[in-house]
Amino acid sequence: MCGFAGKMDINGLQRTSYLDKQFHKAYKRLRARGPDDKGIWVDNNIYLLHTRLKILDLSKVSSQPMHKDNHVICFNGEIYNFKELKLELIKKGHRFVSNGDTEVLISAWKEWGVSMLEKLDGMFSFVIWDIKKKSLFIARDRFGKKPLVYCIQENCIFFASDVKSLACIAEGGGVNKEAIHSLFRFRFIYEPMTIYKKFTKLSPGTFMSFNNYGPKVENWYYKDSINHQSRFHSIKQINFLVNSAVSKRLVSDVPLGIFLSGGIDSAIIMHSVAQSGKKVPTFTVGFSNQNKYYDESVSAKKISKYFGFENKTIFLDEKKILNSIDEILDANDEPFADSSAIAMHMISHLVKDEIKVALTGDGGDELFGGYSKYISYKWKNLMLFLPNKLKYALIACLSDNKENSFLNFMRKFKRFLENYEENSDNMQINYLDQLNNTEYVSLFGIKKKKLPCHLFLGGQELKGLNKILFRDFRFSLLGDMLVKLDRHSMANSIELRSPFLDKDLVSLSFDIPDKKKIGLLNGKLILKQCYKSSFPSWYLKMKKKGFEVPLNNWLKSDLKYLVEESTSSNVLESLHIKNKNIIHSWKEDFFQGNRDNSWKLWVLISYYHWAKSSNII
Repeated sequence: MCGFAGKMDINGLQRTSYLDKQFHKAYKRLRARGPDDKGIWVDNNIYLLHTRLKILDLSKVSSQPMHKDNHVICFNGEIYNFKELKLELIKKGHRFVSNGDTEVLISAWKEWGVSMLEKLDGMFSFVIWDIKKKSLFIARDRFGKKPLVYCIQENCIFFASDVKSLACIAEGGGVNKEAIHSLFRFRFIYEPMTIYKKFTKLSPGTFMSFNNYGPKVENWYYKDSINHQSRFHSIKQINFLVNSAVSKRLVSDVPLGIFLSGGIDSAIIMHSVAQSGKKVPTFTVGFSNQNKYYDESVSAKKISKYFGFENKTIFLDEKKILNSIDEILDANDEPFADSSAIAMHMISHLVKDEIKVALTGDGGDELFGGYSKYISYKWKNLMLFLPNKLKYALIACLSDNKENSFLNFMRKFKRFLENYEENSDNMQINYLDQLNNTEYVSLFGIKKKKLPCHLFLGGQELKGLNKILFRDFRFSLLGDMLVKLDRHSMANSIELRSPFLDKDLVSLSFDIPDKKKIGLLNGKLILKQCYKSSFPSWYLKMKKKGFEVPLNNWLKSDLKYLVEESTSSNVLESLHIKNKNIIHSWKEDFFQGNRDNSWKLWVLISYYHWAKSSNII
């Protein structure tokens, strides 16, 4: 797991002291992604910088940029089947000097070219420079677990593992207004956009070639439909593929652990590790002096003990957050307003002296229907009998309170009423979109744009709730969950691995009928059925909780100053807010306890911190 940055000029590149200074700035930004080693490759056309986090083959022979057979590679990620590929390549005459996966990628490229990508099982972004042909090849994994951002300017291409390091070596062209609109609507900037006009994220499952003929971008994974490599027949397949996915991700030359929530997904990962005969530490986030709604540490510790694992709870409070708030917001890379990133950052920070790799349960909700909003699609036809006047009256009287299970149920019912539409696709966007049409027009003076169809490429043949799950998988998992995981783990030099995002398990999951996943009252039906005999009944009956932090309470106490700073007139002018009264009403309603606008205020806070640190305001 690493970080890299580079510049390639078709017409020739001259190394200057200014260029070295630019890349030194990029290095300081990338160092947390790879604190164990630094490497540079410079020739007449390209400048490559690599920072390495040593996970496999800790020796110097696996250092990067790696040069072999007139090719140079910079690689970020893990290839789980590299040993099998290596044996196949040895039979074809290739020779190796290292014991890691990086050298395998160079030989695989030389042997198979672009078709190598379909053979790779893992998470990755990498660039391969062909010295003789003066051609650059850039690729990203199927689901976008590892980031890659680029910028093309005439005959040059600049690229990096994150936006801030790219901004050290290339001109971004100013703030992208569409990215700001995405941030306010979804709390993240959806791909392939970035906060800068001239920077673009390479889409998942795509590759780019750049040479004398210019840039060429192609899909190698998402085409007309998601790749089905196996058909669903029985729940035994799920168990087999989960165990296989976990087994691959246990390979490490450094200490490994599990990030354990109170939910079933990470517990399934722990169960699979137990079946393999290994025992690793588990880590859970808890919250001091907060409502039990937020704290899953008791159930996590209990299930950890049930499987014989040692569990350590990382308790957070506003004092700890206050001391780390600048580092947390800086790790976002670009404005990003999922407040659960706070917990991800802190757990990564507080365990980094004990482990370097952690397994997580991320992806299970999108693949198997874990979020409560998916259940609402089963009930939405009942809304045809509810008069609009009554619907709006209910919305007005229901609160956002989570103090107990009944109030939380009412909160979810209110959310359902607010987001309901007869068309399921529109209803799905409503669930993701935190701004209603009236607020959006008042803020920005324009109507909302529809999301481009290409964002959901690959799920055309899916129907019903599987289509909804796939769209979330392609949109919010990519733009929100995976960003949170990557940025905040790597800011603390921790590599995260997510077995549910195994290529074979993903392929199988969308072949499972949605009625086997989501019922009238519960989600993840098939997962619970699959592991019914492995888990105690009390655990399987637990209500689903989101991975949330008590932001509402924190912003009213020690973090209140962030709200005041981020809603000042110069910040709102920088955002080109048309009606500033909307923002002030958010604040007033929030502090008076009329509505939980903490998510909306966190958007402003995330933007303000980025803009200030980037000298935008």
